[in-house]
Amino acid sequence: MQSFVVNVISFLFAIILCEHLARSERRCRCLSHDKSCWPHSSVWQAFNESINGQLVSVQPSAAPCNSNPLNVEACTTARQQWRNAVWRSDQPGAMQNHNWENSSCSVFYNSTSCHQGSVPILAVNAILPEHVEATIRFVDKYNLRLVVKATGHDFFGRSTAVGSLLLWLHHMKNRTLIPKWSSCRGETFENVIRVDAGVQWGEVYRWLAAYNLIAIGGASATVGATGGFLQGGGHSPLSPWKGLAADQVLQFEVVLADGRRQIVNFCENPDLFWALRGGGGGTFAVVLSAILRTYPTPSIVGSYQAVFPPTNNRYADFLHHFVRSLPALADMGWAGYFYLTAKTFTLAFLSPNGNYSTAYQSMHQLFRNFSDLNFTEPYVFELPTFLDFFSALMEATNENGDNYVMGSRLLPEAIIRHQPQQVADAFLRIIDSEQGFLVGHLTAGGKVSDITQNNSVNPLWRTALLHMLSAQFWPDETPIEDQVKLAKRVTQNVEILQTVSGGEQSGAYLNEADPNEVDWQQKFFGTREHYTRLKTIKDRVDPNGLFVCNKCVGSDDWTEDLNCPNPKQSIANKHKLFLPLVLIAKFLLSYFKIDV
Repeated sequence: MQSFVVNVISFLFAIILCEHLARSERRCRCLSHDKSCWPHSSVWQAFNESINGQLVSVQPSAAPCNSNPLNVEACTTARQQWRNAVWRSDQPGAMQNHNWENSSCSVFYNSTSCHQGSVPILAVNAILPEHVEATIRFVDKYNLRLVVKATGHDFFGRSTAVGSLLLWLHHMKNRTLIPKWSSCRGETFENVIRVDAGVQWGEVYRWLAAYNLIAIGGASATVGATGGFLQGGGHSPLSPWKGLAADQVLQFEVVLADGRRQIVNFCENPDLFWALRGGGGGTFAVVLSAILRTYPTPSIVGSYQAVFPPTNNRYADFLHHFVRSLPALADMGWAGYFYLTAKTFTLAFLSPNGNYSTAYQSMHQLFRNFSDLNFTEPYVFELPTFLDFFSALMEATNENGDNYVMGSRLLPEAIIRHQPQQVADAFLRIIDSEQGFLVGHLTAGGKVSDITQNNSVNPLWRTALLHMLSAQFWPDETPIEDQVKLAKRVTQNVEILQTVSGGEQSGAYLNEADPNEVDWQQKFFGTREHYTRLKTIKDRVDPNGLFVCNKCVGSDDWTEDLNCPNPKQSIANKHKLFLPLVLIAKFLLSYFKIDV
């Protein structure tokens, strides 16, 4: 009997071990320049036929101006449209920030070193869920490196990679208004929307305006409505009014790493639902569509100011006053953005459903002792809808094509209320140079501080008032060593922000953070425990790491280029596996009172 039981235990032990090893088999990805493993042209042809001919060749956005012979017409178009974010989102090889293409191509000068860079050579222009499913199965079968992109609004280069296959979701444009929708928990919601992966926020705002509705979306018209923005949390100029974008999600439809299509909500795949609402895009699954809440569009009271302080001392006086005033302004319902350089201060604020008289008085109070800053009356205006505000003040600045890197910190409300002098001093240190640049996002506080939201958004958003961002820009011809220096300056500026945002326990918005962030697991996800929960879900739904991106959940299992398993992490995972198996064996042997 004992021998029989021992054999059964051994058999079960072997099954568990083999199943785990089979599920966690990870190899270096096959890249397009590796002819020994890259699929043959006949394989690609058959795959293309299976997806209705949606396979397309891809090139960097500036490549037409560096071809031999020169493609004059295409180059002229690229030069004319270079900073047009809509044009950039329509190019499968374009990133909104040119540096992430990493190709040395330029529309400003002819480059003899122009190459493919980080841009994949092939993309699946997916327009149906079946195209996504087929692509996932194909990538898994041939062990390819996969990247997923909708619009290219990506400050980490997460949606492009050398030698990869691009799953391009830009043309998945279906959107539906559902007058009444019942959740799996029996809740009824009015006027929810279902939007596909390629829908952009400008499209959403204009579509909903016809119904006098609004959704909580991005400040840029070309940001995707369901991609990294939403899955990373998604701050909005309307967030203090109704919460982060991730707080509005009622359901997803996704394709998992095994190619299966699934509904994800509070009842079906609830852990994955939690992870997808804040845990980062390109990590857990391909989101095909999302169901989001909407609200009756608010009227808007807005204010715009451009200030040119006459002296550094007056600038410092004003900035200290401004930071001291921020909590009161937030309490009154103001939200929006402010921009700081060494010589200028610009403010674009809005108050949803605000009172004009009250708003005017608050702005008068803010600027009344600073009439020497080149203005006499605060500019306050009323608009009937959010779309009017968006079109007037935000969409007009929707330009991209620059090279730049950024870093950020979430500043706690308590620190701004109780230590405003130190906060203002930190801002002044950062902008104390010709290249110093800071963007302040008054997009926290209010409803964002609702800690009852059961999603994976960085918990530090719930105690923040400001999201502060430092950035550095450079022209195409800038040498690599100078680009490295600029990136280091961003890191140094983030360290200054960290001194007034909670020190080592401070956090960042994972979509707009420093690509060189060291302790990113804590900074992007709030706590190690929070990250561990996300990692556990990631390992379950994507055991082979099909979805991998720069400083995303699970990327620490891979080498720096994200193409090969990290040897150190693989050893650690084996140790984690061995211990529970030993404990299971000991329990079973003890239960049957077997001595071995």
